[in-house]
Amino acid sequence: MNRFFQIGEISQFFDVPAPTLRYWEDKGVLHPEKGSENRYREYTVEDLMTISDVIFYKNLGLQLKEIRDMDDLTPVQHGQLFTEKLSELEQQQKMLTHRMEKLNRHIQAVKTLEDLQNDPYQESDIDTDCIVSFDLIEQDKLRQYIENPYLYSRVQHSQTLPLEQRGITVSSDMAVSFPEASILWRKKTNRYLTFLMKEEITAGFQNDLPCHLAHIQKTHHTGSIISRFLLCAQEHGRTYDFYKTFVEILS
Repeated sequence: MNRFFQIGEISQFFDVPAPTLRYWEDKGVLHPEKGSENRYREYTVEDLMTISDVIFYKNLGLQLKEIRDMDDLTPVQHGQLFTEKLSELEQQQKMLTHRMEKLNRHIQAVKTLEDLQNDPYQESDIDTDCIVSFDLIEQDKLRQYIENPYLYSRVQHSQTLPLEQRGITVSSDMAVSFPEASILWRKKTNRYLTFLMKEEITAGFQNDLPCHLAHIQKTHHTGSIISRFLLCAQEHGRTYDFYKTFVEILS
């Protein structure tokens, strides 16, 4: 005697909601019998196998229409279908890996901010070779900024602080592809003091760079000032752009 299962039993057994089973039926993937007396859906052991296959293939990323039509495919067509799905997954994997890299950079920016707050004015080398001019209408550079906001840099000099220029950091290898007129700064020394500079997002965009510079100049002669963008966030109810700032130490 054949055994039949009700939709509630199937739902619980496979942990699949009853509406989902009904939807699969509407799409022609499942074909349960209807009871002769009560017209309730009655699933057979064969239906259990079909549902198992549907779950298996859905977990591989196949659509219901593709699962429904699989029995009509040749072995070669099966191989083509699975190859396409594998290619889609590989593309998704690349996208996820790229997204994770960007998230890790942002996490690192937060950590850098905290480190600079806790331990300012540490001597270190600067983490860039060259900075080229950056205009928001320059599409290629704007894409670089979107990929990694930390590339955005502000260039100043201790003796002419108000004369600020803004650019994108590039490697020394990449610098040769830019016209000399677009190069704002090149690395010449490797001795810098670092600290956290913050600029309030309000009228006037006041920042605390002059205060930091005055403190450093009590004991050092200074040259170029490079501020690398970290993130925009709130502090004590006010919104700031935070920068990791490098001040060149001349003596």
